[in-house]
Amino acid sequence: MFPDIAKHLAVCGAAPLFYLTEWFMCIFIRTLSWPLVLRVLDIFFCEGIKVLFRVGLVLLNLAFGSVEKRRRCANLQSITDRLKELPFKLKHEDFIHDVLSLKLNEDDLVREHMLQLSQKPSRSA
Repeated sequence: MFPDIAKHLAVCGAAPLFYLTEWFMCIFIRTLSWPLVLRVLDIFFCEGIKVLFRVGLVLLNLAFGSVEKRRRCANLQSITDRLKELPFKLKHEDFIHDVLSLKLNEDDLVREHMLQLSQKPSRSA
């Protein structure tokens, strides 16, 4: 979805495990305002798990979507700090619009899951 952001995070060593675990386990409660969390939960109950991925992608795009934003976050510490600053001054309706307009379906999730599994190093006994 956002290859420039993915490449930047990978180069800086910011593995998704650093931020996605908290986002998904807490369903963004520690990241978004309460009204936005309720909106995300509402969409989650209607559309399923893909909304969590959409929210995460929109947040990453807001944080690192421009070249200038990526330049300001050139190492793991600055990336971590930026992600802790979330949420920005989000306009609720604009944020939800961005989440809902992001084209992501379950086939995309399955395809990415299979790709990640194929790249995972196998453990030897």
